[in-house]
Amino acid sequence: MRIIIAEDEMLERKAMRKFLEENFHDIEVVGEAANGRQAAKLADEHQPDLMLMDIQMPGMSGLDAMATIYQNHPTTKFIMVTAYDSFDYAKQAISFGVKEYILKPSKKEETIKAIRHVQKEIAEEKETLETKKALFINRLIQGEQAESLKQNLFPNMKSGFFFILSEEQELPETYITLDKIGFYASSQTLDKADVLKQMRKLQLELPGDTYIGIGYPYKQPADLTNSYYEAKQALRHLVQAKKKKYGFPPQVDDDTELDAIWQALENGEQEALWHAFNQHASQITENTGMELYFRIKQLLEEKGRKIPNIELTTLTTPEAWRDFLELASLEVKQSFQSKNKIERAKQYIDEHYQEAISLEDVSAYTDLSPNYFASLFHEATGLTFIEYMTATRLKKAKQLLQQNEWSLKEISAEVGYKDPNYFSRVFKKHTGHSPKQYQNQLLKQ
Repeated sequence: MRIIIAEDEMLERKAMRKFLEENFHDIEVVGEAANGRQAAKLADEHQPDLMLMDIQMPGMSGLDAMATIYQNHPTTKFIMVTAYDSFDYAKQAISFGVKEYILKPSKKEETIKAIRHVQKEIAEEKETLETKKALFINRLIQGEQAESLKQNLFPNMKSGFFFILSEEQELPETYITLDKIGFYASSQTLDKADVLKQMRKLQLELPGDTYIGIGYPYKQPADLTNSYYEAKQALRHLVQAKKKKYGFPPQVDDDTELDAIWQALENGEQEALWHAFNQHASQITENTGMELYFRIKQLLEEKGRKIPNIELTTLTTPEAWRDFLELASLEVKQSFQSKNKIERAKQYIDEHYQEAISLEDVSAYTDLSPNYFASLFHEATGLTFIEYMTATRLKKAKQLLQQNEWSLKEISAEVGYKDPNYFSRVFKKHTGHSPKQYQNQLLKQ
């Protein structure tokens, strides 16, 4: 456990350092500060686990220093050390992560007890944190939902990437590690140059025979599965080539013959899909298979379809690939069918908006249940059925108002509203103007 001592009296600081070194063999004093400003600076440099903070110091007080440090390093714990037994001090300090309150001069037993208490709490928190990090990595690798863990562990993460080591190594705390797998989260949007710079720095700290396979950086947790498999592929290539110690996976030719499989699947052409698969199944290698797998996964995500529950690591035979493609093609087919039904529904609305048609009427026309139709319609258009109906009717009403040949009553009836007053209220709610005001503005132009 790393500790910083913040105390304005030099003799007090030296006495506390000696006390800690004599009574705690698992503690390292990483810094001493004579005032609050120095304490905040040292906290930024060393990111200690615990700070022993004197309250009464010149310049920035201990309380102000704790507030500053707690904002930048919320996991740092504090033990408040002061000669003033003041409840007000203690009450203010609780919100800054103060765990114990020691009065000067303190008894040896009380000081040891206070530090051991905080030390135990820090150890328990670190164990919980490591468990969460391991779970986060596993979920990313498996392509499972990890957004809540990401918010908990890295609330400011804007991008991240995986890397894999050829040998298990002890890495700095800036990385999450699980066996040979490493993950780096950044509060900045990283590009390839940023990643290579970061990995070059790490490679210089590792033994000379260590290879680092690197995945590309991604912004969304759902895309980081790609980075893991890219890192895995990169490591294998590096070890085989024995030329570079770190790097991204080799580029795959975009004109690969497997594009025929991809194009047929994307277009929903079943016959062409299986023809292409029978021709090129033997050419699906680990590298080209990984690219094809993630392109299919991305396609289904874009279409809002269910991704087959089949992991890339299990796709080692033509039979396994056929099973995967069958499930994926079924999802694509259903996507086309759903899209066609929604287009039919929109056409029906455009032709019958003057009538008192309901969601049930249109869902029956498309041979879908009302609930499923409502969900599918909203997903496809971004609008509820009622919102779409209203937008369609108001669009037509604006066209009629522009012609200046129809009365309000006639326009109201023409676009499906029996009550002109109700039509006026709906029109104003969505445009900010009454029909008459809207028409007058058009005439002034």
